[in-house]
Amino acid sequence: MATRRRSRKQRRLRRWTNNASALARRAFVACKAGIQRVYRRIRGKAPAVIVDARPREAWQLRRLIRRTAHAYTRALGTSMPDGLVIIAQRFVFDGHQVNGLLQAFEADGRRRYVIQIALSVNGRDVSNDELVAALRFQLGAALADSIGEPVLSVALDLERATPPRTGGSIVELRPQPPVASNGHDSDPFALSKVTDYQGGEAS
Repeated sequence: MATRRRSRKQRRLRRWTNNASALARRAFVACKAGIQRVYRRIRGKAPAVIVDARPREAWQLRRLIRRTAHAYTRALGTSMPDGLVIIAQRFVFDGHQVNGLLQAFEADGRRRYVIQIALSVNGRDVSNDELVAALRFQLGAALADSIGEPVLSVALDLERATPPRTGGSIVELRPQPPVASNGHDSDPFALSKVTDYQGGEAS
């Protein structure tokens, strides 16, 4: 009898332990899912970012890309597209090397975007400023479904608006001396050079 009672208690204890473990696991999973939902709601939709670089540089670039994407979408009053993937890789090709490439994939009425950003173009390393500019340009096209197509685009290029001015050009006005003068000017104060001023200084 004592052995039978002991086995019953052990089975009950084992059953209670299994039930408690299952309840704890379910509570943990539900709590984790709730925290993730709150985190996503606070931070917004985060794009998947892939960076082909060394660990430290990759971490810095991922942070820069996420911050740029979130700041840009918040400024436009919209959210990140579902399933957005941003890839920063050494080279991006579209027949030739380019700074960025946007691809859209559509299946079952759902569109997903992939943005590729080049870290190097034609043998030249791209700066962070260029990378941010390329990312914002591609994001603008990816957000067209939510913010609409641009109806006005006005470009301003002050660098090419006015050509750079250089120093005055030198115009030679000295005539060939006559043979009779034996190569010497008759007038020692004759004008030999005139400077053409076009915004430059006399030389």
